Amino acid sequence: MEKVKIIEVGPRDGLQNIDSFVPTDKKIQIIKRLAACGIKEMQIGSFVAPQAIPQFKDIVEVVKAVNALRDVVLSVLVPNIRGAENAASSGIRKFIFFFSVSHAHNCCNVRQTPEESIEELKQICRAYLCDSGITLQVALATAFGCPFEGNIKTDAVLRAVDKVAACGVKEITLCDTVGFGNPKMVEEKFSASQKHFPEISFGAHFHNTRGLALANTLRAYDIGIRSFDAAAGGLGGCPYAPKSSGNASTEETAFLFEEMGIKTGINLKKLLGVCQFLQETLPQVKIASSLFQAGLPQKHKFVADNKRGK
Repeated sequence: MEKVKIIEVGPRDGLQNIDSFVPTDKKIQIIKRLAACGIKEMQIGSFVAPQAIPQFKDIVEVVKAVNALRDVVLSVLVPNIRGAENAASSGIRKFIFFFSVSHAHNCCNVRQTPEESIEELKQICRAYLCDSGITLQVALATAFGCPFEGNIKTDAVLRAVDKVAACGVKEITLCDTVGFGNPKMVEEKFSASQKHFPEISFGAHFHNTRGLALANTLRAYDIGIRSFDAAAGGLGGCPYAPKSSGNASTEETAFLFEEMGIKTGINLKKLLGVCQFLQETLPQVKIASSLFQAGLPQKHKFVADNKRGK
């Protein structure tokens, strides 16, 4: 039976846009509870300057507390060589290097041009790509549109992918940072990327800003994508992308696939319990996912009721 990999990004993308600081012990609880749901890979934070994203000023403490978790790959975002060095020192073995296809967004987000980000990536690759114990993945932000530049052409995405691939990176995620994507756009960008770079394993990162995250997820699956970022409760957003509300929710993404007979390995009942914990722990945010609001369908109860003529 076919399977997909859902990468939980809630502890990173889900928390980074929250103004108030989430206590370290709560972050650790969230990560451990998510791991207990059967999630196999999780982004747990970012090694960025605390003045840029204060939410992750405790990232070293968080890593220390959860690094011994079994059966789940833990990763962190790094924007530069310094972030990668700090991540390596913490014991994390998977880095997600990120930069924007959009010049304007990258300058706003990481204070450098995409070309300068590529130079940082080259340094990281020279330092860590040959280390058999470290995995390096690249996330291309604003691949489907930019809040400052508008539409991002497929050719621009392909040029960015080409530069990343030339560094020797084999895993690339195309990110709909501000929820501009639609199924037609998803098909065009991923099909072109797969055609021109068959050696690359592509993943998808969709935001549900305009309600199309699940539609885009299904279209990406139909054309061969098998790795999807998602955040429990649909939390998330980019601090430097106005109105870029939450990610595709992990529970809805998993429910979509499981209902289609496509295995995710995620225990949905436990995951909805984590969503309830998030709602209680983070009262400043709203858990807006429809599945959380409605709950899992009572299939067996419906069958029993029908047999009794109800």
